[in-house]
Amino acid sequence: MENEPDIVKELKKAEKLGQLNSLSQTTIEIQKTSKKDDKTVDFLENYLNKINSNLQHSNIKNIRSKKTTKKKLIESEEFYRTIFENSAVAITLTDENENIISWNKYTEKLLGMSKKDLFLKPVNSLYPPEEWRKIRKENVRQKGMQHHLETKILKKGNKPIDIDISISVLKNNQGSIIGSIGVIKDITEQKRMEYELESKHNLLQSLLDNLPDSIYFKDKESKFIKVNRAKAKQWNTTPEKMVGKTDFDFFLRDIAEKRFEDDKKIMKTGKSIFNKVEKIKDNKGIERWVLTTKIPRYNSRGNIIGTMGISSDITKLKKSEEKYKNLFETAIDPIAILDKNGNFVDINAQVTNILGYHKNDLIGKKFNKAEILTKESLNKSLDIFLKRMKGENVPTYEVEIISKDGDLIPAEINASALYENNEVIGDFVIIRDLRERYKREEIEKELVESENRFRDIFDSTSDFLLYIEKSIILDVNETAEKFGGLKKNLIIGKTISELNKLFSNEDLKKHHEAVKNASRGIKVRDYESDLISKDGIRYNYLFSVDCIRDVRGIKGILIRGRDITQRHQAWEELVKLEEKYRVLAETSADGVVIIDSLGRLTYVNPSFEKLCARRKSQILATLFREYLSDESVYFFEQVFIDARKKDEKIENVELELVHAKGQIIPIEVNMAPFKKDCEFTGMVCTIRDITERRSIEDELKKSERLKTEFMNIAAHELKSPVTPIKGYLDLIISDKDASDRLKDWAKVSLRNAERLLKLVNDILDVSRLDTDTMRFEMERLETLEILEEIAEDMKAPIESKGLKFLIKIPNNLPNIMGDRHRLSQVLKNLLGNAIKFTDNGSIGIEVQKKDDHILIIITDTGIGISKDELKKIFNKFYQAYTGDDRKNEGTGLGLFICREILQKHDGDIWVESELGKGSQFIVKLPYLHKMVINLGNKM
Repeated sequence: MENEPDIVKELKKAEKLGQLNSLSQTTIEIQKTSKKDDKTVDFLENYLNKINSNLQHSNIKNIRSKKTTKKKLIESEEFYRTIFENSAVAITLTDENENIISWNKYTEKLLGMSKKDLFLKPVNSLYPPEEWRKIRKENVRQKGMQHHLETKILKKGNKPIDIDISISVLKNNQGSIIGSIGVIKDITEQKRMEYELESKHNLLQSLLDNLPDSIYFKDKESKFIKVNRAKAKQWNTTPEKMVGKTDFDFFLRDIAEKRFEDDKKIMKTGKSIFNKVEKIKDNKGIERWVLTTKIPRYNSRGNIIGTMGISSDITKLKKSEEKYKNLFETAIDPIAILDKNGNFVDINAQVTNILGYHKNDLIGKKFNKAEILTKESLNKSLDIFLKRMKGENVPTYEVEIISKDGDLIPAEINASALYENNEVIGDFVIIRDLRERYKREEIEKELVESENRFRDIFDSTSDFLLYIEKSIILDVNETAEKFGGLKKNLIIGKTISELNKLFSNEDLKKHHEAVKNASRGIKVRDYESDLISKDGIRYNYLFSVDCIRDVRGIKGILIRGRDITQRHQAWEELVKLEEKYRVLAETSADGVVIIDSLGRLTYVNPSFEKLCARRKSQILATLFREYLSDESVYFFEQVFIDARKKDEKIENVELELVHAKGQIIPIEVNMAPFKKDCEFTGMVCTIRDITERRSIEDELKKSERLKTEFMNIAAHELKSPVTPIKGYLDLIISDKDASDRLKDWAKVSLRNAERLLKLVNDILDVSRLDTDTMRFEMERLETLEILEEIAEDMKAPIESKGLKFLIKIPNNLPNIMGDRHRLSQVLKNLLGNAIKFTDNGSIGIEVQKKDDHILIIITDTGIGISKDELKKIFNKFYQAYTGDDRKNEGTGLGLFICREILQKHDGDIWVESELGKGSQFIVKLPYLHKMVINLGNKM
């Protein structure tokens, strides 16, 4: 079978050679000798290996070469042994009596058992009885192989774990069963994840089914594939009965066709439709208004596979539009509606009654051109209007309005932006006359508070509300009606004791006692009570009691209930999460501590105890700085303050910890602010011992220092003898009495001596740059002068090779600050490299002046540089071409030295090149700006 594990394939090969039968028989013989002696087990393994090898030699037929056979057998045995011992799954080998005779190391780790525990152990004792019966039913020995049989196995101590096991039966050449192989994989974590995934799916499904909005999913043919309960409830059916149907089964044809067109458009364009207001009629002719959002559905490959929609019934909202239009016209305050450009769109009758303006006086005009505000009020209103048009919330403000008769009317402006499809489209402005404000302040305050309270509570809150006067229920809100299936006309006039469908007898007593105490003026604390929905589901609510007062005292009682079921669930999840992180901290190899705002340790894990060699009881409530060296205390306090001030994590802070025995331990600390209820309460720190890392770093620094010192010494020692050699060779060349042959030898020697001297100088320069000891004589340089000198010096060697020298240096170059000798060294090195690698064409030097720097460009038409080498040519000792046919000599240090010298001048260098088409080295250097003094107006 293709899916057989490698170990099974190998063992089957061994079985064909007759090895396993011999192995089984030998094991049985040794069983008789001893069953519990570890030495016997070790002897067994060695003995079996020897017998296995001998049998392989004796049973193999038709092999031409014994030497080749032996080699193959050794390789096969070694391959088997490697797979067997290093497999990441547990592997067991049993004899024909189903006793374990061999296993790999991972088996002991998985089962927590030793060799004594496993040797000759009946395999059925490893499984719970019911699981062993399940395995037996599979008839594995008759089938020969069974993959992915999921079951349970017992670890030491009879602790069951989930496993996936593959069992293979082993037979000898005569077809008799001589044993079996079990390949066991631990799937405990997989099973746990499957359980968690199922729980999350159930939670999501519960959320979907209990949302009040209608939700549906459709396929590419606009057929429903899933709907929630709210959607099905609209049509007095179940979600299951809607699956497979379309909108044509529920709506009138013209409405269904519009919805079908929407679906086609979404699937074609991939664009969603947001907050679309639709007027619909069902098959019974009942008319409703809904606010719908429709979006495309995608598969894992990003292809659209259908649509999804969510809609809310806004029939009541639409019906209330007329109501609010009447409120607009009959409001006691002047109201104006503006578009987003500040033009009057509508005004109510009170604008005419109080301010004197008619509709034809204002509608269509900009409010800042209508001359209805004083100058100061207009500026304030313009600024605030622009803020509202940007979506900002602006509080009420006061202005002075000029009436049509010219009177100044102090007014309070309460305005809010008007939105459509999440976009600001205008402004709704309420103008309140403040002339009698102080007279009516108390009355207005009471009216506003009363209006806001009851409007917010009864029209928009999602809380469960009951209003009671003299123990009689006078009002309930829509949430209470929907949740409990109550009908307002049936419940008003009854007492709270009659709500036995919503509350248990015990909870009714709580409510009755709360109402009783509140009526007497006794303050009632919030209390918890269960609330039973109309579906029979029990929810946990937090109830509070408010007293409604008038001039005569307590008028009524408002009972408010807030659903805290999810809060309880979240708290339970938080407790589980806290336990999870506590386990992580306790088992972390790094030290974990929590420090409060005063620097005291409030938590330490075992790793930190071990790190500082102190018990937790000695550490807790002490200052963390007490365990730091004197040099680290101040630095730690500064970092602690910065982390708290910036409210951000600080990583890789190196400090020194003082061990209980006095030795200093270098540590690395990561710190993160710890908050509770948005208030800083301390720091969470992880601490790592970096002693070994420090040791390695010190060794590396020491090695680097020794290398640099060696290069310095070697370079100086080489330079000392080369200088006099070069001098004597110059004398031989210039000696008139020397023969031509001797002079030729001297010239060759001189050329090589100069090459060696250049190498020594390069090594000295690299050493000085590495140790930052290279001296730079920085001075103000005439850029044009130094470039012309370099061009003149390099002209002869360039032209002597038959190359053109192209010079493009402008005359008006600014001065630079630098070391003349070192900058000359850089440019001559670059030109020298160009000569080396250019056999035909030209070499050029061009200078360009930029805003704050100059560019010196060295070009050639040489062999060029490949893209891979462009990234490396400035590395130390790197040479672009190192083949045996290399014509040009070099150390690979020149470009490295050039880059380092230019960086000391705040400059830079880079290269642009293409293989076979030449190269372009660009040097960037900052220049000095001239000070310009205008003396034209000097007296």
